[in-house]
Amino acid sequence: MMLANLLLAAALVSPVVAAPDVTARAKILMRAGETSQPQARALFEQAAGQGSGPAAYYLGLMFKNGMGGPQDSAAALRWLELAAQRQVAPAMFIAANMLLASDEAQARYWLDAACDAQYPEALQQKSVALAEGGMGYAHNEEQGHLYLMMATHAMGHRPPEP
Repeated sequence: MMLANLLLAAALVSPVVAAPDVTARAKILMRAGETSQPQARALFEQAAGQGSGPAAYYLGLMFKNGMGGPQDSAAALRWLELAAQRQVAPAMFIAANMLLASDEAQARYWLDAACDAQYPEALQQKSVALAEGGMGYAHNEEQGHLYLMMATHAMGHRPPEP
């Protein structure tokens, strides 16, 4: 009985452990050119299904840009939001920008989340939105300046890509 529990626990853990390796291989294939991109898309989907936020992010980018298959903005947004839910800051930022035209409140939600994660581009975008009173934020030049200073600082401490 104890051995069966250990095997079950290993089976539950192993897909998540394998996801970074699959994601790393998929990133190489994605960047290798058009002929390798369908395989990269399939590997990202496999890893994203196993819980990898970075894989969901790259899969969303591939759908957004039509890499490895047809462009599909709806699928891109689904994958990017999944990656955002898994705390991938660049996915939060891209999802926010994809949602700007259709759902400003949700766009602000993801932009604020990316700012909380100290994602430089999000801090910069919020700085402009505050200074101009855009995206549904109240006009506040002082707070806009603060976000610009935070963006400048965050640029010097950028984490590696997911």
